[in-house]
Amino acid sequence: IRDHAAMHRGPTAARVDESELLTRLGGRRDLLVMLVSLFSSDLPQVREDFAAALAAGDRAAVRRTAHRVVGSLADLAATSLLERGRDIEEQAMNTADLDALRPEIAGFLDALAALDVRLRELVA
Repeated sequence: IRDHAAMHRGPTAARVDESELLTRLGGRRDLLVMLVSLFSSDLPQVREDFAAALAAGDRAAVRRTAHRVVGSLADLAATSLLERGRDIEEQAMNTADLDALRPEIAGFLDALAALDVRLRELVA
């Protein structure tokens, strides 16, 4: 397993391509506010779902949770985190030891929290 956590540390993890995002939304700020609200409100459930999946050793549930987040990240034009989520999806299905993914998932969740802050600033 590559050191994915080291690859994705730093301020770029919470980057959003604002121009691309607004273009996708047809310049509609109301849609941006709605997307940010949905993303923010889903984060506690994402944390719970990852924790439950890891506790149960359920690789498929880890993959499903990562996949759900990847969809949200695609909608938000958060490409660096999107790739990180895809890496977690892939690793969840290709590793026998989910404990090895715990640090990567923890870092991913921290990066999602930083993205949430960044997005809230964007719509403030």
